[in-house]
Amino acid sequence: MTNKKRKKIALLFGGNSAEHEISIVTALQAYQAVDHLEFETIPVYITQQGKWYTGDALFKKASYKAFDPDTLNLRRVTLLPEPEIQGLLIYGKNNKIDLNQKIEIDACLLCFHGQQGEDGAMQGLLELADLPYTGSPIAASALAMNKSHCKALLSHFGIPTLPWTVVRKKEALVNFQNVIETILNNKEMSFPLFIKPTQLGSSIGISKVLNENELRKSLAQVFVYDNEAIIEPCLTSVLEINVSVLEGHPPLASVVETPISSDGALSYEDKYLRGGKNSDVQGMASLQRIIDPKDLDESIKKSVQNYAIKGFSILGCLGLVRFDFMLDLNENRLYFNELNPIPGSLSFYLWEKSHPQKIYTDLLSDLIFMAIMRKKENLSLKKNLDNLQKVITA
Repeated sequence: MTNKKRKKIALLFGGNSAEHEISIVTALQAYQAVDHLEFETIPVYITQQGKWYTGDALFKKASYKAFDPDTLNLRRVTLLPEPEIQGLLIYGKNNKIDLNQKIEIDACLLCFHGQQGEDGAMQGLLELADLPYTGSPIAASALAMNKSHCKALLSHFGIPTLPWTVVRKKEALVNFQNVIETILNNKEMSFPLFIKPTQLGSSIGISKVLNENELRKSLAQVFVYDNEAIIEPCLTSVLEINVSVLEGHPPLASVVETPISSDGALSYEDKYLRGGKNSDVQGMASLQRIIDPKDLDESIKKSVQNYAIKGFSILGCLGLVRFDFMLDLNENRLYFNELNPIPGSLSFYLWEKSHPQKIYTDLLSDLIFMAIMRKKENLSLKKNLDNLQKVITA
């Protein structure tokens, strides 16, 4: 009996994002759950300065408290946009890339959150390198991460959204007072309002404002993290409802969840610190929530799932995502809020409660094999195009 050769999976995480630490948590969770008999997992950590490292010490949470590549015996690596390499190149002792040393990769498991990892940038690099990767492709990732563009497209296809407006940092720097007055004169933008970074998740930089002074302060805060702010009316009585969607024919929706916030809207602390600050690696899985709430009307649950599946297809999503909705309890109206192309903890906790149930290990295996299959399909497409060219020129 011969031993089955394990596929080499690059677990990519970190990056230059305000959600850097959250990405580490998601990656460590994934490593704990992955099928180690099926896959050889190679951790690839990208620092906030953009340097790439690999090494077994990256599987330990303590390694990130005072990160020192030399002490941790890590190797610096990089990924070039050259398809023939099919893996990572290693830096030599002279701090130069050694073209004769590489780590072969069969597929990449993406655990990024935020800019340059979740927004299509990393997906573009992996496309150029011709490496399979989990999750949505470039366009879908970019659209999902831009709250304004995502809302515009989904609302065009009949998925309900709250009204919104966008403020750009460049405009605010030129004439901040004019920006404020434009918002105040917008009949759809009456206080209270919610202010968010357009291209960040994990509730970073969001705030509820009650007056003009708070609006000014909130916009200034957003522009620390992002070049655009999205502004929406704040519902006075709201229930947040989330659902995950998994690639399939047709796509599958998980059970829904209703996260429990400490103050009307989920904050960064709600998502990542409450119940998890001093505990083991938990991430979004540590958030207080009710999964498949029994007191939520079945028609609302079904609407959330149907809208999410519809949005998944409209945007061209692949792999696994999470759609977040809001239910206006005063009007009993449902609104799309935002889409997470690589959700915290990869939303495994929703699939463990779904019917049929998917445990995290199986979910990760599905995502990896989906990525590998997509590459095979793309190679087949290229061959078909070559055959078509031969017919045309014959």
